[in-house]
Amino acid sequence: MNYRSAAREIVILAIPQLPKDITKIEDLNYEKIILSLTRSLSDYAKQNIQNVVSDLKRIDKFLINAEIEHPDNEQHTSQIKPVLIPDTEVLREQICSLESASNELYSAIDLPELVVHSEQKETLDYILALLKSYIQNKEKINGIIEQAAQNRDKDKKWKLNRMVRLDRDILRIATTELLCLEETPIEVICDEAVKIADKYGGDESKKFINGVLRDVIELTRKATKTIQE
Repeated sequence: MNYRSAAREIVILAIPQLPKDITKIEDLNYEKIILSLTRSLSDYAKQNIQNVVSDLKRIDKFLINAEIEHPDNEQHTSQIKPVLIPDTEVLREQICSLESASNELYSAIDLPELVVHSEQKETLDYILALLKSYIQNKEKINGIIEQAAQNRDKDKKWKLNRMVRLDRDILRIATTELLCLEETPIEVICDEAVKIADKYGGDESKKFINGVLRDVIELTRKATKTIQE
């Protein structure tokens, strides 16, 4: 993970901690916001691991019950033997639970690296650049995202407050980079946004981000051209 990748994730997780009514950008204590976030990362990791353990226990209980209730074990009173489970749909449900648990465990393992990165100057500088650029251009960024989302599906009124918070914040940071921090290649920005969506939100989040970003790119190009003129 490079410093910009770490900075993107940290800012996306930090956005909910920003005050809703920002009247003086200069008065914001960015370092305090980031410090508060990094302290909460370990708690988040612990919760993820607890969720994984709970999922594994539930799956184990399901398998034990399936063995006990199976006709092949009716005559076995002293020792329950493994049995075949013919219901593939049930097995798929358990596999999905394991995949979900694995993703949460992956996130928990990855979080300490974010904490380490948050204390490095390069990462901190890019975090501050992202936060300040987002706050200074918040209205324009939000407008571009809403327009792009509506272009994707005109039958839905895609307002920011109707979006999943994670999706909204990922789009905000990607749009900030596309609009204000042009030194990073467009392909990298979009790829990173989709990866974060997949990591924290799953397949549906990834598809939504990928779809909306296509229109965001065109809109940010127009907005950037207008600013330059």
